[in-house]
Amino acid sequence: MNLKQKRDEFRLRIAGIALGTHKFSIDCDRTFFEMAEIATLEEGLLKLEIEMIRNETMIDLFFHFSGNVTTSCHRCLDPYTFDLEIEEQLMVKLVPFVEDAFDNDEMWVVNENEYELDVFHFVYETIMLSLPMQITHPDNPDGTSSCNPDALERLEKLSQKEETEHDPRWDALRDIKQD
Repeated sequence: MNLKQKRDEFRLRIAGIALGTHKFSIDCDRTFFEMAEIATLEEGLLKLEIEMIRNETMIDLFFHFSGNVTTSCHRCLDPYTFDLEIEEQLMVKLVPFVEDAFDNDEMWVVNENEYELDVFHFVYETIMLSLPMQITHPDNPDGTSSCNPDALERLEKLSQKEETEHDPRWDALRDIKQD
């Protein structure tokens, strides 16, 4: 599948869609991650199920992501794959004049004559916000790190070297008294 075809999967048609429930399924795969330019994610496969409930003036979108992504461990830089399970909702209000309306994170306001909704950026943001701030390999049952031992050894040597080095420029700050 080429990039244009993958990008088009995230455009949900709303014009002429019957009132009621509609379901969509999209794979967020390597092509998606390349297209989104998510540098922190090396690869992965997230199955995205979208349930659209269409009313006269509202559209409720329910997003369910399940799968895994691979990124670099922040400690040892080796690949680390972890599972993601995400539920998110987006409400879309259809109005005759968009300039009279407001937008926020949970509700989009769009013109009632729009042909389609582009949810690509919403999907991208949802995935990015679901990632932990600190991504590291989990500890072993004995409490030791499961990170690459060579990388941990190098980090230990570097931290010991920093502790033994003395920078005289900091000496003046040690004498400052804090109240």
